[in-house]
Amino acid sequence: MKSLYHVLVAEDDPFIRKVLRQTLKDEFEVTTKENGIEAVSWLEEGNPVDIILSDIQMPHMDGKDLIRTLRASPLFQKLPIIILSTFSDSDTRIKFLKLGADDYIVKPFNPIEVKTKIRSLLRRLETQTGDLS
Repeated sequence: MKSLYHVLVAEDDPFIRKVLRQTLKDEFEVTTKENGIEAVSWLEEGNPVDIILSDIQMPHMDGKDLIRTLRASPLFQKLPIIILSTFSDSDTRIKFLKLGADDYIVKPFNPIEVKTKIRSLLRRLETQTGDLS
């Protein structure tokens, strides 16, 4: 088992990026990007991650396009994605889960809940595959 899982956060709000980094840094390696284009570019440079947290509303490439891009890529199609969004309606949550998100958390969120959901999803995936690599 890896000592630290790597989390990529795609979020345009600097305060939320800071809160997530502070909350996750003791248990996870955390990389933050301001939008989907930065996140995809960083991944395509060969930087491995275990899970992505993504906002929906971001400039340049939003969360919907980020999911579509990752799910269309043989390299990233199985990468776990958790959406963080202010949209709390059921239709939006369902739409993103159908697009390929693995979980959906409504803002404002409890950062400890986000950390717990990350741990839970990674644990479940590790059990299914024997390893995330």
